[in-house]
Amino acid sequence: MPNNEARTPPDSEVESLFNLYNAGDFIGAENFCRNLLKTYPDSAVVSNMLGVVFMAQDKPTQALVAYENTVKKNPDYPDVYNNLGILLNSLGQFDEAINKFAKAVQLDPDFGDALNNLGAMLQNLNQHEQALTHLSRAVTLNPRSPLAYFNYANSLKATDRKDAALENYDRAIKLHPSFSLAFNNRGNLLQSMTRYEESSRSFTRAIELDPGYARAYSNRGSVEEILGNYPRARRDFSRAVDLDPWRPGNSKEDSNLKFRLYINLGDIQMYFKEFDKALATYDQAAEIEPNNLDVAGFRGNALAALGNLCEGLQLRQESFGVVSFNISKGVSIIHGRVK
Repeated sequence: MPNNEARTPPDSEVESLFNLYNAGDFIGAENFCRNLLKTYPDSAVVSNMLGVVFMAQDKPTQALVAYENTVKKNPDYPDVYNNLGILLNSLGQFDEAINKFAKAVQLDPDFGDALNNLGAMLQNLNQHEQALTHLSRAVTLNPRSPLAYFNYANSLKATDRKDAALENYDRAIKLHPSFSLAFNNRGNLLQSMTRYEESSRSFTRAIELDPGYARAYSNRGSVEEILGNYPRARRDFSRAVDLDPWRPGNSKEDSNLKFRLYINLGDIQMYFKEFDKALATYDQAAEIEPNNLDVAGFRGNALAALGNLCEGLQLRQESFGVVSFNISKGVSIIHGRVK
């Protein structure tokens, strides 16, 4: 990389800039950047930092301009490509973000943060084998980064390297004991290894760290159901529903999670013979996925249990169908209402 010392402010000035940023004085940091750029207009450090300051103020358009100006004057500066990747990822421009992270790594093969970011982007695209190449190097270069170990563990888990994944989740947690997401994902891994008691304890720790963690409640409820702890499973599913992890007006929310919660809760209520509550819960699931035939079958079970056999059986037929035998056509499943 070219030597930029002649175009960079003294270390004391750069340190003052970073101190303003770290203190949360983003307006002060922005003004400091602008003043420094009057004297050092080609400084990669300062122009890149201006983009970082804009991002901290939730000004992505201005940040993009600052980063692009940095690239124009300093095309071999890896930090700006990493920051550009972060910005483009936040804007949903995933392919471009991957390209920027890859460029940062090309310029500096030992850039641990960029390797971690590139690996995380690839794992989000389910390209886990490729992600592992970058993430394994990221944890080697950044052995004190819990996020790097966490991302590495996620791709190890996805490629069925379960023991290695568990080891890396444990490393992430050791470095960051309040890493609730790591405890949750570790719980999922332990569940897949049929280590249910340990899995439940991991979910419990995630919940202790983040009492509003709806997915952790849902996950623990599923494990408790496997263990036969139905009262606790019911409490967990109910709590997850009460936390309202999905609102129809927010397209970013996970509607599938809320749907599964209603189904799981309804099934537990059926077990406890709370048929009226189960029917109401299945109705909530039907509002999310009105064309889901399985829900019709579940509602049919609840209605039949409440004594409404006719409508219950009709719904079961719509959902699961009935077996029919015709001497010329053989055996078939017929769906729909009986006429």
